[in-house]
Amino acid sequence: MPVVFSPGEPETRPLEPSAVVYTTGNKVGELLGIAAGEPVLGAANAASTGFYIAGTDFREHGFESGDTILVFSDLDPLGTEFTITTPVVEDVSGTKYVKLPTTVSTHSNYTTTANTEIQNLTIFTNGKSRGVKKSIVEDHIRRIQDRIDNYTHNAWRPYLVAAEYINFDTYKPYRRRYFTDYVGTAPLLFRNVQQILRIELWQGDDYREICGAEARIEFNDVSNLASSSIFISPGNGSVATLAQGTGATQWRDDFDSTTVAQNFADLINKEDRVSKAAVDFSPAFTLEGSTSNVAVHNEFLASANSDYGTGVVKLTSMRAVKGGEKCSIVTNSSDITIDQTQGNSATVSSASSGTINVDSTTGFVDAGVAINGAIVFRYTGKTSTSFTGCVNVAGDHTAVSGTITQQSLLLDLQGGSASGDSARLRDWWLDHQMGIIYFNNSYPFFEYNAIKVSYIYGERYLEKAIEEAATKLVASELLMSDDRSVLIPEGSQNIDLGSKAQLFRREAMEILARYKEVVVFA
Repeated sequence: MPVVFSPGEPETRPLEPSAVVYTTGNKVGELLGIAAGEPVLGAANAASTGFYIAGTDFREHGFESGDTILVFSDLDPLGTEFTITTPVVEDVSGTKYVKLPTTVSTHSNYTTTANTEIQNLTIFTNGKSRGVKKSIVEDHIRRIQDRIDNYTHNAWRPYLVAAEYINFDTYKPYRRRYFTDYVGTAPLLFRNVQQILRIELWQGDDYREICGAEARIEFNDVSNLASSSIFISPGNGSVATLAQGTGATQWRDDFDSTTVAQNFADLINKEDRVSKAAVDFSPAFTLEGSTSNVAVHNEFLASANSDYGTGVVKLTSMRAVKGGEKCSIVTNSSDITIDQTQGNSATVSSASSGTINVDSTTGFVDAGVAINGAIVFRYTGKTSTSFTGCVNVAGDHTAVSGTITQQSLLLDLQGGSASGDSARLRDWWLDHQMGIIYFNNSYPFFEYNAIKVSYIYGERYLEKAIEEAATKLVASELLMSDDRSVLIPEGSQNIDLGSKAQLFRREAMEILARYKEVVVFA
């Protein structure tokens, strides 16, 4: 019996619920007048890739990936700042020390004889010697972020709306009129739309997708899905393997097709409700401006809503409009059906390491995944008659024979644009600031609840006033906690901690008052 009701769609929530966005622990510490921890002595001569400290100092003071450290010695009295990558235990001269890896640099000035010291400039850490830990402060920040969003009915971080049903407002008959270039509109619940992911138009028997390239995955005989996998590529030649199993990065084939479809969608979306973990692509690639690997949930959105049928998952690319048609998908199971896609096939003439020659690659995506029987391979390029940069995913691609197949995601546009843009005279266009979709050449045949939209909204710039409000609200909560006496000083300004907490909260709410969304009915 399910313990949590799920309608098949993820709930409206931040795109990255665990991200700390509105402020940082250091900003909270600076507001409270807390200094960084004391420096510790280097335990061994520095290597070109990092510094060494004693295990006791590591546990007491806390050093983590991403922390900024100040390293100084008799030969570098002013000190130099470095950023830590993942700390690891390493054997140095027969003694176990904790290494704080950094980017490769010449560290000859930092030796034990030169009295090297290392100070963590992060104010709140997860060390054992301080009362308020970094994890506690970040938990406070996450709660305050949600509180600010709920209070203002707006967001300064990306939010995902997975399924919003909207009425189609129009003047009948459906035609353009003077001073308008659209036949109808759909106002969204939230403004400041960053990206539309799906626009589904009810056609009387099914939804027509005019925004994100899609595929429909149907699970048929669930009693025969053991060792089944679905392979998906975002269009750059990397592949993610979504395998049946019981792990956090696998989907379960228990019970019936509806349950299997829901579990598969939960895996795609990295659903915390069922403790699913991120599935990375291979080879891994990173988000632009970040060191985090791109995972399946960063590129695709899945829904197991009964609107699509029993045991059916709708999978769409998060890449804009026809950009998602560069994505490809295959499965090694005859009991899994993939449709609403473009089917591609080619006949093999010969194969060698890295290259597969075929009669024609017409229709195949430029870089993606393909299958031949039980053999699955990925490729990074193609010519008119060959796949190049081939790498094994399952089986040996040099043994392919017969027919190679592939399904590529598909978008149903009718606006006369081969590029699939959402320009003003095409199928639809969007007023991002107001959150209104204008329909032109494509529109539903019904008015009520005829449109289902998925989108990402939120302000793209974090205003300093919002940062100040978040910092003061977190500081107020810390001042009211039992741990304040361990780390936070009373000071000599004759303002007790309780009064400071109330003052910070009042100032924060005064800031947020002007950001509160108000709806006026005329």
